Amino acid sequence: MSQHRHATATDGPAPISEAMAEAMAAAGLEPGRSPSPVRLPDAGTLFRHRAARLRRLADGHRLSSWLAFMAQLSDAQHELAAIPTAAAPETGWLSELVHLRNRLRGSLPATAETVLEALPWSDAEALNASAARLLTGVAEQEDIGGAPFIVAALQVAWTRHASGMEAPAVSASAVADRCPICGSAPVAGVIHTGSEIGGLRYLHCGLCHTAWHHVRSACVACGEGNRIDLRLIEAVEDSGSGSNDPARAETCESCNGYLKLFLMEKAPGLDPVADDLASFALDILVGDEGFQRIGGNPFLAQAG
Repeated sequence: MSQHRHATATDGPAPISEAMAEAMAAAGLEPGRSPSPVRLPDAGTLFRHRAARLRRLADGHRLSSWLAFMAQLSDAQHELAAIPTAAAPETGWLSELVHLRNRLRGSLPATAETVLEALPWSDAEALNASAARLLTGVAEQEDIGGAPFIVAALQVAWTRHASGMEAPAVSASAVADRCPICGSAPVAGVIHTGSEIGGLRYLHCGLCHTAWHHVRSACVACGEGNRIDLRLIEAVEDSGSGSNDPARAETCESCNGYLKLFLMEKAPGLDPVADDLASFALDILVGDEGFQRIGGNPFLAQAG
């Protein structure tokens, strides 16, 4: 059963640059009353935190085996992210994939081990083509099995790259619908807590894990602000928490799009990618109502 209510904007004040003030004015907000537009990932802790979150979510979940596998993958990503490299992520991810294979070999379930070894290891062109399809949402059937490993390697390369940048040097408008670093669509939005960014919505990239502020009063896809609702699942079997569950779907009646939204106050240790995997039932709910997802989780690739 779904429940919905109208979304409201509660963004608080913070200093901004001249360029950002112009973007705020264009979005109908008061210049000079915006939060820091970009928050960069910490490659040294992100994957370790995700692994722990996945294991908490797996406990009692109907997808426990899948979530536990993803936690194992995150453990390996954490180890790889600590290894410095000068390679650009566009090409360096292939080396990360090899390192990931070496790290996981012999420790995976038999089916996953078979899929990993079946990747076209001697054909870099084929691997790059598969990666491109996965990241652009046009995956083919042949891409699906190896997707978790390819995406994991891409995430390590891009997250390390983003982590090494300086936030003030990254430009992002208050209505940007793509990651300002890698150009990916958001995996989800998060309503944060805390004195600095409490109540603000940041969109989170599922590839390089950069987060950027986006005004809460506008649909991420079409910019409409008057026909936005929040939907949640009440008393789902997986969580049993109803409205205390952190996952919401922000739906727009104008474009029939929806964005996954997580409330940090409901789960202070949440991870957008992990919590998205664990709340797939919400995607089914809003999909059945005719809404199309804005962005998505690269680990949930489906063949077209």
